[in-house]
Amino acid sequence: MLRRVVNVSIASGRMALMGYATLPDLLKPTGAPAELPKLGFNWKDGCAPVFSSRQMELHYTKHHKAYVDKLNALAGTTYDGKSIEEIILTVAHDTEKKGLFNQAAQHFNHTFYFRCITPNGKVMPKSLESAITAQFGSVEQFKDAFVQAGVNNFGSGWTWLCVDPSNKNQLVIDNTSNAGCPLTKGLRPILAVDVWEHAYYKDFENRRPD
Repeated sequence: MLRRVVNVSIASGRMALMGYATLPDLLKPTGAPAELPKLGFNWKDGCAPVFSSRQMELHYTKHHKAYVDKLNALAGTTYDGKSIEEIILTVAHDTEKKGLFNQAAQHFNHTFYFRCITPNGKVMPKSLESAITAQFGSVEQFKDAFVQAGVNNFGSGWTWLCVDPSNKNQLVIDNTSNAGCPLTKGLRPILAVDVWEHAYYKDFENRRPD
């Protein structure tokens, strides 16, 4: 699963090299309830050649929607006017708000992930290719390192490619567990892969590295 998702994400042309993907529904303050993001493709057709329509249905309309519904129930009016990013950073280290953090972070993580993938991929931006080559030696070497990081990410979580603003905007591969989000580490994601089993088990069973 990992290698195939990287192939349809890293070549998608959807990622901004020195920031993170445009997520207006997450990053701007709003009093409106959270909602499922619009995809760049019809989930009913699946995301070829990686995910079937059934896998997309379960992941997008069931799992992600559940996070959205729980987030809306927990946030109430207390966080009206705050973006999802602001909510995540506000409650990240508050043990009494762990439930809210989990729902907000998972909404952000899933929205980011679904914006990264696109059926069959597209041509990689030259700027991204150059940065990856400079950092990892080649695109293929990056893919190998990213897949290995995802394999080593024990249990449920996420594997990310991020920009580290605190270190001259170097690219870094980062693993987070459960609902962990790189925003809490000061990192700016440019690629996400969901390694929770619900993200791939219908199509790949236990074959996470594929």
